[in-house]
Amino acid sequence: MNPLTKQVPNVPKNAVKYLNNHQSEAVDRLQQFLTIQSVSTDPAFSQEVRRGAKWVARELNKIGMEVTVYDTAGHPVVLAKTPNQLLAPGAAEAPHVLFYGHYDVQPPDPIDLWTTPPFLPEVRDGAIYARGASDDKGQVCCFLEALRAWTQNNGKLPVPVTVLIEGEEECGSVNLQPFIKKHKENLAADIVVISDTSMWDDQTVTITYGLRGLLYFDVQLHGPSRDLHSGVYGGVLANPATMITRIIGKLFDSENRITIPGFYDDVATLSDQEAAQWEALDFDEHKDCLGPIGVDTPFGEEGYSTLQRRWARPSCDINGIYGGYMGEGAKTVIPSFAGAKVSFRLALNQNANKIAKAFEGWLHLHDTGGCEWKITNHGAADPVGVSSDSPFVAAAQRAIKQSSGKAAVLAKEGATIPVVADFKNVLGLDSLLIGFGLNSDCIHSPDEHFALDRFNLGCRTHALLLSELAKGG
Repeated sequence: MNPLTKQVPNVPKNAVKYLNNHQSEAVDRLQQFLTIQSVSTDPAFSQEVRRGAKWVARELNKIGMEVTVYDTAGHPVVLAKTPNQLLAPGAAEAPHVLFYGHYDVQPPDPIDLWTTPPFLPEVRDGAIYARGASDDKGQVCCFLEALRAWTQNNGKLPVPVTVLIEGEEECGSVNLQPFIKKHKENLAADIVVISDTSMWDDQTVTITYGLRGLLYFDVQLHGPSRDLHSGVYGGVLANPATMITRIIGKLFDSENRITIPGFYDDVATLSDQEAAQWEALDFDEHKDCLGPIGVDTPFGEEGYSTLQRRWARPSCDINGIYGGYMGEGAKTVIPSFAGAKVSFRLALNQNANKIAKAFEGWLHLHDTGGCEWKITNHGAADPVGVSSDSPFVAAAQRAIKQSSGKAAVLAKEGATIPVVADFKNVLGLDSLLIGFGLNSDCIHSPDEHFALDRFNLGCRTHALLLSELAKGG
């Protein structure tokens, strides 16, 4: 038995009791955090992003952590470590936890579709509404409140903890990998804990053991030196908007497969056992996926189910097309350039850099009618799979069963958390991905929200997870 368990057996219960008795204070702190407009993708919000870093650092200081805010070539990184005086007897021998999260948020646009202003958080119908409520400020605060509950009750933590909170996750985490490499020794740990994923449903917590990778491009075709009168020049030269839509449309064949040569070569084969496990999950594609967003018909690569497309297969999406006249009414111009935002979600075993080169090569295979490409790679992250059979997962399952009363679901996720691959490749660490959001939280959309009962569940789960890791990580 762990020495901590012998000396203070009721500490986990006391921490949960503290969280239950101080819920309103935790919500108040979250609301303060959500007022900060930490939009990392827009330079106009750079000072607000810095405010977000300072807020996180201040709260970690209050908990008793030793905190440093590091400047990067982009936005600041907050790094906090447990001082020796904050560790309970025996904690030094327990697994060292590295918690990761991000304080930056997506742009709030379109503003007019929000019921209340995106940075004036409001609690209504049992949920808190604001940009970042679920992704990821609310989930970061779950862990911060769990640390607070332990230190307020006993003044000690049962395991050594390092907290790493970045400000660039929503714009590709381009400066985080260099930071991790530079501070490798200071980030030494046994397991990473991340809350930036979703629950299976509003009663069932998910432990995520796989994430797809991400590749994001802005591609432009440039033609004439200025916009032209289409009556004078229409039909006598290549229109960049026409050419780019013609080319981008060729990315997909009639079976909705991506046509880039070699694109699927390295995709991991889904085993019969894993396919059967997914089939056994309580998942209804209409009720749980399509219906809530007003879609009746599933669509995607032929021969695969919705879960297989989301978790085991790669995808490509045109995220936006722009160029020429975009205002009200008519203006007959041939635009000087046109562009498209193109992203790829990559399946296990695919390499982001390899796919990036293949995509750029594919673009150059096509006739552009004399227009020239301007290609910008906005970031890449490899897919990652983590072990679902480890003492850390077992500890998480025990904590989740205690906090929610239900067994956790083991699942994969179609989204991307770039740093998970960096933790594996640079630090050699697996990650426990335990999230408390839902797909219905309107993440990246107007009226993003986070249910308060799930916020409280997240706080309790992390408090119990620290105890379970100490006992049997």
